[in-house]
Amino acid sequence: FQTPSRGVLLAAFQDNIVNGDNALFCARYPKVKYSVGLQGSKKPTACTKYTFHYQKKGWKPALVCTDTFRAGAFDQLKQNTTKAKIPFYGSYMESDPVKIAVESVDRFKQENGDLIIVDTCGRRKQEASLFEEMRQVSEATKPYLVIFVMDSSIGQATFDQAQAFKQSVSIGAAIITKMDGHAKGGGALSTVAATKSPVILIRT
Repeated sequence: FQTPSRGVLLAAFQDNIVNGDNALFCARYPKVKYSVGLQGSKKPTACTKYTFHYQKKGWKPALVCTDTFRAGAFDQLKQNTTKAKIPFYGSYMESDPVKIAVESVDRFKQENGDLIIVDTCGRRKQEASLFEEMRQVSEATKPYLVIFVMDSSIGQATFDQAQAFKQSVSIGAAIITKMDGHAKGGGALSTVAATKSPVILIRT
């Protein structure tokens, strides 16, 4: 089996990315999207670019940081959203991700927003407590869509990790990151196979 090149993958996924993601927005009412994934997958950056895409289309989006685990996570996402002029919610003081998520979503809905992305800390399937936290945030916010963000550079080893996420939360879409000129795309294919979800964004 020969792993496809980045160019082949981009050509194969292009129509599904455009058409699939547009289909997720058939009605204009407040939607919560939940972002999950591994550490080091560039999830905050991918979420910012994804949110900015819809802001340019005329939506009123916002980003929420519920990562209380990684030092600097709050500052990183706040810096990203400030540059992109995207409304941001989070807390320096609160340590409960569920409380941050619920309060942020409630505030966002009161401000008549269209789309809110709840970003979470990166985790691996071996971290049972973080997986339980992920489930709790999902249950509390009842997201319209759970997005799995995957680093394509780790190749086909992504399958087991992606499958573990799928078994814990109801993943409905995927974002593939680090698809630069050196990545071959096994990670992208493994993610699609494990989650049975469309790819809605590819980032380098």
